[in-house]
Amino acid sequence: MVWGQDPERIRIGILTDCQYCDCSPGENRFYPFSLKKLDSCIADLNTQKLNAIFHLGDMIDHDLSSYDSVLPLFCKFSPSLSMLLGNHDFNVAREKKGEVLRKAGLEKGNYMMDIGSWRFIILNGDDLSYFAPQEKEQKSERESLILNLVSSMRTNMMPWNGGIGKGQMDWLEQLLNEADHLQRKVIILCHFPVYPFTWYNLWNDRELVELISNHSSVKAYFNGHFHHGNYGCYKGIHYITFKGMVDTRVNSYAIVTLTSDSLLIEGRGREEDRRLSHSGE
Repeated sequence: MVWGQDPERIRIGILTDCQYCDCSPGENRFYPFSLKKLDSCIADLNTQKLNAIFHLGDMIDHDLSSYDSVLPLFCKFSPSLSMLLGNHDFNVAREKKGEVLRKAGLEKGNYMMDIGSWRFIILNGDDLSYFAPQEKEQKSERESLILNLVSSMRTNMMPWNGGIGKGQMDWLEQLLNEADHLQRKVIILCHFPVYPFTWYNLWNDRELVELISNHSSVKAYFNGHFHHGNYGCYKGIHYITFKGMVDTRVNSYAIVTLTSDSLLIEGRGREEDRRLSHSGE
């Protein structure tokens, strides 16, 4: 197949964990430099003729006022930036947590979009959380999930992680069943990793991996949160943890080209290049 004639070829930009705040740098976290890195990232990605751009969560480190510096830059991306929410995005005063979705321009933390023959499913990993606002039913489901993690001695029970509730799991499965039927290829995006295992994984990582492994439409899972980055392949699905922008003085983001048979990741700064086949090789 001629590269330029692949009808399934689309290009997207990926960045994550810019985690800005007007505060002193910490160990390996260069918070105040994120604005300049975003400027550089925007200047580059806006020349790339992309179909979509995603930020995989943790726009800020803390304090609702940090959004006033980050969001005007996010508005400069072309095409417009699609945002996911991470745990730090809700690291604001308790009485301000309810304003985060509106600040991000989102009605819900989970949503989907179809671009050409590809389907992008954005998951809300803060569905069950100690950071995001929780309804009574969510709190009950969260505590049940944590109790199960403790009894099973699963060490990703850390409070800075999150979980996917049953309602969202059902929503995801419905979208994947539809994608299988329509023969769409699917990329799932979430702030939290699920594979390979780290202490930073989504609380119900195993359950989510088991669900998506049953669907031939799923080609990859993209996430942030674990700033060191990571990669694994399980049952033909690629799990890519993109490196955090906040952890470098240089930069970290990527351009991902999706084709009928592969994913090509062109890393910028400390993000590495990868060429991955849909066959899982």
